[in-house]
Amino acid sequence: MKILIAVPPTGYHDKELAQVLAVYDLNKMPYEFASREAGHAKGTFGGRVYVSLSFEDVILKKEEEFDALTVLGGHGAQAHLWNSVDLIELVKIFRIHKKVIGGISTGPVVLARAGILKKRPATVIAGNPIREMMKMDVKYENKPVVFLDRIVTARDPTDAKRFAELIVEYLLGNPEFNGPQVVPAPNKLGFDI
Repeated sequence: MKILIAVPPTGYHDKELAQVLAVYDLNKMPYEFASREAGHAKGTFGGRVYVSLSFEDVILKKEEEFDALTVLGGHGAQAHLWNSVDLIELVKIFRIHKKVIGGISTGPVVLARAGILKKRPATVIAGNPIREMMKMDVKYENKPVVFLDRIVTARDPTDAKRFAELIVEYLLGNPEFNGPQVVPAPNKLGFDI
């Protein structure tokens, strides 16, 4: 099992990514980064990750290697991923092959624009992304995490840990959930890092 992480070339949310990677590492889930082009991606708070694949590379020769796709958020996702033709096509391909797909923060807008959230419950960070989701006929839910039928959406970086856990739970073959389930936010203040 291997996870593809779609990361914007600039402006991904460092703390969000750190929490997602911590869960994947703890569960020994291999992952690889992809973006509009290979190279280094830079986070909002100065973090850097090496991106070995472009979305086009994955479509043309690597898609079968991955079992899940995680679309990160942050300001960079809106600027670089929302209108990425290759990423939107990749989301559609993953859905056709019944792979696990997730989006967090501003990332779920990519899933909506690919058409896989039409008439389905999902969540997204507050502000303009909500309007974008509603334009795509998504049943927006103001909840931390929403998951159904191998699709996971999370509202903001504070929900990243549970978001990543749900991706892993789907990959480990847990039975399908009965209807959209909502994971309550933790009853404490601050970040889990």
